[in-house]
Amino acid sequence: MTDSSSETQPGHETGARVPTIGRRSFIGVGAASLISAAVGFAVILIVPNVLDKPQATLFLTFWSFLFAWFGILGGLSSETTRAVHVSDRSSVPAGERREPRMVPVGLAVGVAIGVLLWATSFWWAPVLLHEYAYLALPLSCAVALYSGHATIVGILGGRLQWPTYVRLVIGDSLLRILLVVVVAIVAASVAGFAVAASVSTVAWLIGLLFSPTLRSAARARADAPLGSFLKRVGHASLASGSSAVLVVGFPVILSLTSSPEAYLLATPLLAAITLTRAPLLIPLNAYQGVAIAHFVNNRSAGFRTLVPIVRLLALITVLGAVLGGLLGPWLLTVFYGPDYVVGPWAIAGLVVGAGMLALITLTGALCLAVDKHRSFSFGWIAATVLAIVILLLPLGLDIEVRAVLSLVIGPIAGLVVHFLALRPARGISSEENDSTPPATAGGLA
Repeated sequence: MTDSSSETQPGHETGARVPTIGRRSFIGVGAASLISAAVGFAVILIVPNVLDKPQATLFLTFWSFLFAWFGILGGLSSETTRAVHVSDRSSVPAGERREPRMVPVGLAVGVAIGVLLWATSFWWAPVLLHEYAYLALPLSCAVALYSGHATIVGILGGRLQWPTYVRLVIGDSLLRILLVVVVAIVAASVAGFAVAASVSTVAWLIGLLFSPTLRSAARARADAPLGSFLKRVGHASLASGSSAVLVVGFPVILSLTSSPEAYLLATPLLAAITLTRAPLLIPLNAYQGVAIAHFVNNRSAGFRTLVPIVRLLALITVLGAVLGGLLGPWLLTVFYGPDYVVGPWAIAGLVVGAGMLALITLTGALCLAVDKHRSFSFGWIAATVLAIVILLLPLGLDIEVRAVLSLVIGPIAGLVVHFLALRPARGISSEENDSTPPATAGGLA
């Protein structure tokens, strides 16, 4: 993870507009996201082949729970991207800055969550992990350590230091798969795989030893006093948790709102949900830091920054829905076998639902970029609540129809919240979530 080229903190010296990301870095971020996704898939493929079914189920439960918390800590990445992009453009001399350094604050948040997880593990660990309840300790430590990774990644994105960003994301993924493969060869067990998944969160600490860019990022300051910064991190993490419910946890919601009989027969639907989301949401999540930095760079443009992206998203969604309806049923049987049958209309609807989730992800990124933190989190909460309400309505519809309606209509509530917050009449540059303005004196690039 050694830096092979110098990277600058753009824009604050001259005030000139700086492109958010170059072509090579754009491709690099995409490659890093694909490698990260491939590693996750490889782990899920390796473990069931070396453990028996009950043990594999326990590890995959551990894995899912761990990454659910990683998803919540993604709020740290989003907020630090926005904060450092603003902070580095402050006109206050570095020696006079009094805002908190973001990595210590992020680590403090992570340690607090890790301690809370460990303190409550007597309640949740036996339910989730059964005889492996003691694995709550490495899980809690991993969550605490990952907060540093999430914060550093956010800072690199905010500074547009994409080459180091890419190396850190790839390094984290490669360390994870390396440790998992070693365990599979040497001592395959639930505990071994769980510890391997947990220990891999030290990648960013290893990177600090070799990368001056990472060490510089670790010294970055927020753009506001501690209280305001923590409040913004809280809203970003709340939004990340709510989005994780819809994006990652939707099968769980579906199981809790459906009869056991109907859910047991819904495996083809769950496979279709995964396949229809991946083409839109995996790249979008990878480039979310890019989007936030772009929106901050072009903050005064407001909704206009969304127009070209939304046009492209709408085109992809419409084409995807048509192709999904025509080819989706056949592709499902090719990938999973003849028993995996989902109607063409359902697959087309799921593609539209993925497009709606992508759209609310973009409007949420714009809310975050212009300091509409409450609206950012409330929009995602509204989307999640409406999606769950639709699943609970006693309409007598089958599970496919309910799933499609939930995923298509649910995000509308969040979009309404975001659009109301961003409408020009309110003034897009107003500070929403604190009565005290940030302590930095500089303007935005």
